[in-house]
Amino acid sequence: MRTLLVVGLALAGLVTHAHAYPQYQVSRDATCTGCHVSPAGGGILNENGLAVSESTAQWSGGSSAFLHGAIPPPDWLQLGGDVRAAAGLVGIRELSAAAYPMQAEVYASAGGRGFTLNVAGGLRSPQEGGSATHVLWSREHYAMWQSGGPYGVFVRVGRFMPVYGLRLAEHAIYTERYGGLPLYGEAYGAAIEYVTREFEVHATGFIHDSIADAVEHGDGGALYAEARLGEHAAIGVEGKYSASSDLHSTYAGATGKLYLAGPELLLQAEAELVHDEVVAGGTANKLLGYLLATHPVADGWLVDLGVGHYTENTAVAGLYRDALDMNLHWFATSHNELLLTTRLELLDHGTGPVGGYALIQLHYRL
Repeated sequence: MRTLLVVGLALAGLVTHAHAYPQYQVSRDATCTGCHVSPAGGGILNENGLAVSESTAQWSGGSSAFLHGAIPPPDWLQLGGDVRAAAGLVGIRELSAAAYPMQAEVYASAGGRGFTLNVAGGLRSPQEGGSATHVLWSREHYAMWQSGGPYGVFVRVGRFMPVYGLRLAEHAIYTERYGGLPLYGEAYGAAIEYVTREFEVHATGFIHDSIADAVEHGDGGALYAEARLGEHAAIGVEGKYSASSDLHSTYAGATGKLYLAGPELLLQAEAELVHDEVVAGGTANKLLGYLLATHPVADGWLVDLGVGHYTENTAVAGLYRDALDMNLHWFATSHNELLLTTRLELLDHGTGPVGGYALIQLHYRL
């Protein structure tokens, strides 16, 4: 019964908002800020990001700007947004039909001369036991100062997700869900970040949101540093500490990225160790890992193949799970994406229940 519950909870994590696609970082640009306003990636695209979205799509033409350029904002305001929904088959041993609302958000960045106010707001499902009042909310809202352009110093204060790890869009991935970046894991904090083409460092101190229905219940800090090795490779180190009234968690890990220009293959990997200390007594060590390979199969088409591992407690034999993922992206236009996402999950030496899903996701970028 416990393993059935574990698989069910993992599949429930599919209802999510999305971050950036790190598949483009070392294959198209050196950093997330090459395409995004935020130093963490995701959210509003800058001018270069809009151009990349247009060049990536199978069918070009029209405007890649917000609402296809129908409502041009003033120079001091940048707008964006995402709407996502998914439907398909989900189950344990036997698949059944399911449908999920995933994301409906609008982004705004207002200001000038290096100072901006950034807000992401919209709808979400109160799936963590919250009431209907949690349907309308602002996932992120922070003030930011940057020294100029896509590179340099960034200072952020407000509610946001600390920069940590690979920051993949699919939050059912073990290193995201259990490795320090859970869904709705945003917290209030302050970050100092330095981004160049050669390296980047992100340091964040945070406190949990005690008012909203937050997943992050602890206070602490996170650090992520990444160095580029030539034009198409990077290595990173990561650390995070979170302390709540009942649990203290310490995270440590490393990332790697390698783009092979010949076969147009991007490899990304992350490995983590998590040490949990229960205040009432007891400890547990967790091991997490993920390897993702990405290849453009045709104009506008991108395929991801991933394998993940999660050991829930190294002191208990057989208490682990493995996952095989396949995602097929079709970027029809700069605003429209169709995504097939699938997973096969095995538990306990391969003898436990098999969970899985096959979902079609519709994504419209405002």
